[in-house]
Amino acid sequence: MPRRPKGNGSIECRSSGSYRIRYSLGRDPVTGNRKFGSKTVTGTSNEAERELRRLLRTVDTGEHVAPSRIKVGDWLELWVTSTKAEVSPKTHERYAEIVRCYLKPALGSIALQRLTPADIQRAYNNFERNPSPRTRRHIHRILKSVLTRAVEQQALPRNPADALNKRMPRVEHKPINALTVEQSTRLLKAIRHTTTYWPTLIALATGMRRGEILALRWKSLDLERGIIRVVESLEQTKAVLRFKSTKSNKSRAVPLPKFAIAELRRLKVEQAENLLRLGVRQSSEGLVCGREDGEPKQPSSVTHEFTYLVGRVAGLPKVRFHDLRHSHATQLLAAGVHPKIVQERLGHSTIAITMDLYSHVSETMQSDATTRLDQEYQGSW
Repeated sequence: MPRRPKGNGSIECRSSGSYRIRYSLGRDPVTGNRKFGSKTVTGTSNEAERELRRLLRTVDTGEHVAPSRIKVGDWLELWVTSTKAEVSPKTHERYAEIVRCYLKPALGSIALQRLTPADIQRAYNNFERNPSPRTRRHIHRILKSVLTRAVEQQALPRNPADALNKRMPRVEHKPINALTVEQSTRLLKAIRHTTTYWPTLIALATGMRRGEILALRWKSLDLERGIIRVVESLEQTKAVLRFKSTKSNKSRAVPLPKFAIAELRRLKVEQAENLLRLGVRQSSEGLVCGREDGEPKQPSSVTHEFTYLVGRVAGLPKVRFHDLRHSHATQLLAAGVHPKIVQERLGHSTIAITMDLYSHVSETMQSDATTRLDQEYQGSW
């Protein structure tokens, strides 16, 4: 069949409904020889021409990949690089870790265009590491995103990961560990002499996240009105500490109980005195739970210190720092506080998230409601 030249490319009709595209990739910078790419298109001649124009455009813009040659591993690396500007450093770090530890070793050597659902299933079945069901679902979400981009850039005709959407393991919700009011009080008394006391106090009094507490500045704390404005969070990656917006990207106001207001007044005075010894004046920009020199604490250090201290308090259950947030919510719900108020204090995007997380408390609330209803109707029959 004759070739039809199209500028830097040509189209050859090989058989009915099948066209071979050949197009220029420029010159090799080392040898000076011209390089060419090729692709077979199934469809009409107009569709082949459109595809040739698209390929030439990607060569001009530097976005071209050789879809017939590129391996899954190469595409994974391209995806990781491209998402760096799209997500937070912590999220990007997690993406890169999943690609490095799971996806690239299992699928990296397969040609991208030859990747099948069976290849993916085989990889999921034979991971060298044995990820939890939650991690497996996260791996699948990332792979879907990687291959979706390949479809968008027409390196793949369809996403082979879609076939496995209903094959992912179920994630069972682990029971929440929460301290009672009595246990919380005992913990605070036991660690009052430590610097970990302050983030622990704020977590139990407000339900704020660890990063939100460590990013809290005095200017966001109104002790006269007894309100904390949660406006940012501290994020720790392997490379840096950085301040960012809250998880929901929204600020919120959290009223403080009186015992917390009194203690935070004491902290403000003590902190001002300590800074003066270092020759520094306390500023409204200063961190409430920072280091002695005013710099931010590493979130992981607070977690490790908290775990160590909890282990030294006799009779307390094994709880993580994040469980203080659960403790705050559970204590409020058990005291009859409306779930909508709890949702707003925690910064959940919807009340459904709050109710799902703390369904064990809502069951108790249902029993209490039934008891109250019985009391109201008693004697009416």
